[in-house]
Amino acid sequence: MAGEKLIRFYRTKLSNYNLIYGFMTQRIWTFCLLMILLLALPTAFGLAFGVGGLWTGLIGYAVLFLFVYYLLIVRRAQKELWKRYRIRDFKKLHMLKLCLLRNYLARNGFASPEELSTLQKVLEEDDTLLRKNFTIKNMAILLVVLIFAALGAVFILEASPEGHRIFLAVILALFVLFLASVLRIIGYVISYFSDANKRSARALIQVMQELSASYIMEQNTDYQPYREMELVIANSDILKEIIDGKAIF
Repeated sequence: MAGEKLIRFYRTKLSNYNLIYGFMTQRIWTFCLLMILLLALPTAFGLAFGVGGLWTGLIGYAVLFLFVYYLLIVRRAQKELWKRYRIRDFKKLHMLKLCLLRNYLARNGFASPEELSTLQKVLEEDDTLLRKNFTIKNMAILLVVLIFAALGAVFILEASPEGHRIFLAVILALFVLFLASVLRIIGYVISYFSDANKRSARALIQVMQELSASYIMEQNTDYQPYREMELVIANSDILKEIIDGKAIF
């Protein structure tokens, strides 16, 4: 993939983890360990009061999860944003990412709508290749389901009497639906990790369009959409290091 290094840069250097959560690893580990310990809550309710108690415990666990997540993760992230970048709003974090990418691309020779359009075409070609791989994976899942359906059909034809065949056909249909659903879920779980580049490529294509529009806006108006973020970057050594990374290609 021609844009692989750019996608890797977008996924790592401009990720929320690198910009915020990497600085609060201790809080993240505390949150995870606390949530594991709090699993004792629904377990205890289930053992004490049966199924009804288990549901009560799960609801309580969900409430505690949201509360602790906000307290240890969201609040801490807001503090890190202000401490490191003087940003109070998560929406401005997106603008900061765009500005970082804009400066990084300009540093590597992509500083106009035309140049960004060329880079966008490269990413679109890579995304087309990833879409083909996704289609092949879906066909493989369909093939497995069809094989099981064919084997079940052979078994049903050999079954007797006629009433058994109808019963087995219904069971087979339900099993095929269940198998297709399970394989689909497994495929989505695998895709979440293996198709990260595909999601990043699509996000980058949208970002390229937004950056191209910002250049056109600056050429035709006095509006500077990234002026505030440029000041943030100028006052942060961490953000300067991100922009000064190696060339894309």
